[in-house]
Amino acid sequence: MKICLLTRRFALETGGIGRVSIALRDGLRELGHEVYTVATTEEDLVHYFKYSFFDIRRKIPKGYDIYHAITPMESIWLPKHKSVATILDIIPITHPEKHGARMGGNRIKYTIGRTCFDIGCRQAAKSAKVVCISEHVRGEFEQHYPRSRGKTSVIRLGIRDDLNPKKKPDNVLRLGYLGQLDRRKRVDVLIEAFKKSKIDGELVIAGKGFNEREMWARAMGDARIRLLGYIEDGELLEFYSSIDCLVFPTSIEGYGLPPVEAMACKKPVIVLKDAIIPEEVKSRCIQVDSLEQAFMVLEHGWFEQWESQVLSNFHFAKEHSWKKCLAEYVELYEEVAGCH
Repeated sequence: MKICLLTRRFALETGGIGRVSIALRDGLRELGHEVYTVATTEEDLVHYFKYSFFDIRRKIPKGYDIYHAITPMESIWLPKHKSVATILDIIPITHPEKHGARMGGNRIKYTIGRTCFDIGCRQAAKSAKVVCISEHVRGEFEQHYPRSRGKTSVIRLGIRDDLNPKKKPDNVLRLGYLGQLDRRKRVDVLIEAFKKSKIDGELVIAGKGFNEREMWARAMGDARIRLLGYIEDGELLEFYSSIDCLVFPTSIEGYGLPPVEAMACKKPVIVLKDAIIPEEVKSRCIQVDSLEQAFMVLEHGWFEQWESQVLSNFHFAKEHSWKKCLAEYVELYEEVAGCH
């Protein structure tokens, strides 16, 4: 099958979008499909909107069986009867106050960004099929873009096959965070809460993002906190094996793959009760009112009551397979291609 994949960037540094884009591109090629990719190399919003509204139109090749937009913005110029659009989240529409630094900063920038994203979503809703990564996202998308009803489905994302339990290399109590360093993730809250704690251990933070410099500045002065920067995909197992618990203080997620990855390595996950995360993931995490509360408990012991859930979480995490994800997408492609 000839498939055209369109995304922002095929780069892991862009977070979930990059991870999904690479997994689909490489996985489809391994299955023997002809995959043509359309992407931009620029990161800033001005170039991205130019790419979405103008450049894509001239970059789209003719004669392909499927045109798959991995975010709504790339779906604007697609031939609708051959198109599939993936919806990772619609946070700029449903919870604009929680969106990250990319669309924040000033009112004009935010208003333009939200308007453009809304246009992308409206076009995505016209696609032959719309794929959401969770039932939560599906419900929100259908509510805000009713034209998509009857065309949506849920396909779970995958995680790396090599993420499995591995013996921790030392006895240092170590908490970890992995993800974008962006205000939506509330890493600043994590750092400040840990600095106030008396935990005899470490906090390691992996990732990069728009608020990276601010996080470095906040962490200064506390030798227990280490910022690792961006870590390669092949280093994920080493990272999860080095920690005792993942702390994921995000305010909102379309799904939340780092908690699932941690569960695959049999690590407990702490989230905040007010976080908006799909219930299938959040219900398996330790939910606390505040990180200060969680860290006070950790100063004196461990969450022994959660030991019994680790195995259940492990089996849940292992249901997230890129192989399964790809098979479901191919089945969807074949359905779309067979209709014209």
